Amino acid sequence: MKPYNFINHIIEDILSSYLKDNYSLLYFPNNIRFDHSIPEHTDYLVDKAETGTNFIPPGGRPTEENSDWIQRFEQGEDLSTDVWHANKWIRTDSISPRFFPYITLRNKEWVKCNFIQHSWEPVYYTLDSRLWDHYASRKSTAIVLHSEHASKDIEKLHSMGIPNVHWFAHAYLCSEFYFKHYQKLKMVTEYKARPIRYPWICTNRLIDGARKYRLDFLNCIDTSKGMYSLLDKDPYTNRKLEEIYPSNKVLPHSFDDHENHSAEIKVDELTPWNTSFLHVVSETIWQDKIHFTEKVFKPIVLHQPFVVLQAPSSLAYLRSYGFKTFGAWWDESYDTIEDPQERMQAIADIVNSIGNKSLEELERMRTEMASVLEHNFRHFYENIPAICLNELSVGITLTP
Repeated sequence: MKPYNFINHIIEDILSSYLKDNYSLLYFPNNIRFDHSIPEHTDYLVDKAETGTNFIPPGGRPTEENSDWIQRFEQGEDLSTDVWHANKWIRTDSISPRFFPYITLRNKEWVKCNFIQHSWEPVYYTLDSRLWDHYASRKSTAIVLHSEHASKDIEKLHSMGIPNVHWFAHAYLCSEFYFKHYQKLKMVTEYKARPIRYPWICTNRLIDGARKYRLDFLNCIDTSKGMYSLLDKDPYTNRKLEEIYPSNKVLPHSFDDHENHSAEIKVDELTPWNTSFLHVVSETIWQDKIHFTEKVFKPIVLHQPFVVLQAPSSLAYLRSYGFKTFGAWWDESYDTIEDPQERMQAIADIVNSIGNKSLEELERMRTEMASVLEHNFRHFYENIPAICLNELSVGITLTP
């Protein structure tokens, strides 16, 4: 099984311990988010426990290859399968067919809770209004599992009668799956053996749309003093720098292949990733919500200090989970600045200050902050998984 599938089963274990079999865990076919290319409501979400008895044939929507599936189902053919649900193996023919994607009928009764697994991508009401409006119109209780904080979109769903459960999903994913084995490598734990060759690193792959702020930030810092990556156009939109940010003065620069290596950290050779002192974390979302992804855990695994380009109170959010930040070495009051341009400049001032220090000074600074770096590393591996699962469990027990 892949990590998302493992975690779906873990969530089902938690749900069943509290709700017995009176629940349904619904997730997107790609496990990530709503697919706007899918025209039918019945294909928005999938319920693992009913894959054999609903009107979604195995493998997805009806196609020329499997179009006889519904006919076979209607003719009474046994298309059921064995699934693990509510702490037991069951045949799916013991579950009544699901005629709507968001109202689960089981044993002639509506289930108490339909949980929507939306833990990995930000929730956007406007973008996905077709999904949320359709769900809000249904009769059963819908509860969104998500991983964002201070979000107007979540408030919007709540006002529509769709409650939610927040948990730090990416922290769990990264600690238990993506970055788990790095904990065992001495080339990671013996971080002081790695030389510091660059004062800071700032990586940028996607730079258009909501991520245009990354170009703005690069234009606020002296890029000659550290290591940055910047393509001449956005990989998704193919728009060039001058189209995205007409006043841009930063030249394209590459030290990696610009692929999306979310689940990897290069540690078996010395690269700018692991020989930089300060890690600039350019998160997916800049201003509107706190939604940490794997990006913030890469410096934690590499024993690097970091600054965070994200919404106000992002550092406070990390500290609330037991991580330590670096206010003893630079001014972290940027985390309280509401104005986005002022906050960006305050972060840029830190990066520029680090860029003006010698590598010898940065070596001494890394030694000074060793207890913080080592605490974050140990805490990430030893404590965060239990903290995150407990947060999820408590949230589920408080659902309506």
